[in-house]
Amino acid sequence: MNDYQQFQEVRQLSRQDFFSRVMGYLAAGLGLSAAGAMAGNFILPLFGQAYMIAMLFFMAAELVLAFVIGKDLESRSTDSVRTLFIVYSFINGITLSVILSIYTAASILMAFITTAVVFSSLCIIGKTTKVDLTRFGAFFMTGLICCIILTLVNMLLFHASGLDIALCYIETLLFMGITAYDMQMIDRYYSQSESENFAIFAALQLELDFINLLIRVLQIFGVRSDD
Repeated sequence: MNDYQQFQEVRQLSRQDFFSRVMGYLAAGLGLSAAGAMAGNFILPLFGQAYMIAMLFFMAAELVLAFVIGKDLESRSTDSVRTLFIVYSFINGITLSVILSIYTAASILMAFITTAVVFSSLCIIGKTTKVDLTRFGAFFMTGLICCIILTLVNMLLFHASGLDIALCYIETLLFMGITAYDMQMIDRYYSQSESENFAIFAALQLELDFINLLIRVLQIFGVRSDD
C-alpha cells in the first residue's frame, strides 16, 4: 500500500470518528432536551402568573446560548463549549414542554419515531448527494423567514386555520431541505475544523433541525390531549 492510500485510510477513519462524535453529541442533546421537557412540566407552573415572563426568559436564554456557542468556536475550551451545549439542550427542552403538553403521549411518541426516520434519511441524503445544496441555502432561509412573518401576522390578525396548516406543511418541507443542507455543510467543512468544538456545534445545528421537524410533524399529525 502506498503512502497516498495510507493517508486516505487515516482521513476516512478520522472522518468516521468525527461524525460519530457529532451523532453522539446529537443523541446526548436530544436526551437532555427530553429531560428538560419533563422538568418543564414541573418548573414552569411554579412561576404562577409570571408564567409567560418565565417562558420569554427561557426562550431568550436559548437564543443567546445558541449564538454564544457558535461565536469564537475555535478559540474557546472544549469544556466551556460542551457545558454551554448541555445547558442549551436542557433549556430547549423546557421551552419545548409547552408545545408537547398540548398533545397526547402516543402522538408525541409516534411523531418522534417519524421524525427520527425522516431526519436520518435526510442526513444520509445530505452526506452522500452529489447535488450542491449551497445554492439553495438562501432560498431555504428566505422561505423560512417569510413563513415566520406570515405565521405571526395570521396569529395577530386573521386567525385563519387553513393558512396555519398550509404554512406548517411549507415549513416542514423547508426544514427537510435545511437538514440535508446542514449535513452537507458539516460534511464539506469538517476537514477545515476537525476539533471537538466543531463537532459540538454541528450537533447543535442538527438538534435544531430535529426539534423543528418534530414540532411540525406534531402540528400536522398530532392528536391534542383535549380532543
